[in-house]
Amino acid sequence: MVVMAAGAALVAGAAERQQRQSDPQKVDVATMLACRYDVPTYNEYAMALGTAGEGAAGMGLTRIADESNPFMHEYDLAAPVEVLGYRTQRVALASGALMAVLDNVKPQEVAHKLGIEEALRDDSFKYMAMRVAHHTQEKVGSSTINTVISHEVSTVVTHPGKVLVGCSYRVNTF
Repeated sequence: MVVMAAGAALVAGAAERQQRQSDPQKVDVATMLACRYDVPTYNEYAMALGTAGEGAAGMGLTRIADESNPFMHEYDLAAPVEVLGYRTQRVALASGALMAVLDNVKPQEVAHKLGIEEALRDDSFKYMAMRVAHHTQEKVGSSTINTVISHEVSTVVTHPGKVLVGCSYRVNTF
């Protein structure tokens, strides 16, 4: 019973840390990268950028024309941000996530700073690690809405020497 109460308090605490920002132009990128916004804020931000980055300029971003990875869209920020003690001026949108693009760091070191003890994958081809920051399940009719916001660290073969670190904002139903 004590463990269940502690778990409920942890989930409630995580839910309190999620912020809502209804204006995508006012989103703080460092806050988004740190998993402190809610899923609707992320979705509105990603939609405001547009599929071809047409909304980027109004949000202080410049789309980088790089076709090396069709699943990732990169942007330069107007000013650098700090992520876990690293400074970068580049971010990427990829599969429901906003990720900072870091140079010349080890993904294991970044994961350790996030308190991630074990990687999901760590080999010569790919590094991938995650830690859930916020999770809820809500029953709606005969469906369950599953919301997961997670810290993520990864590498991609199209970007050697780079580490992606940020936050994934996902909702699914089952």
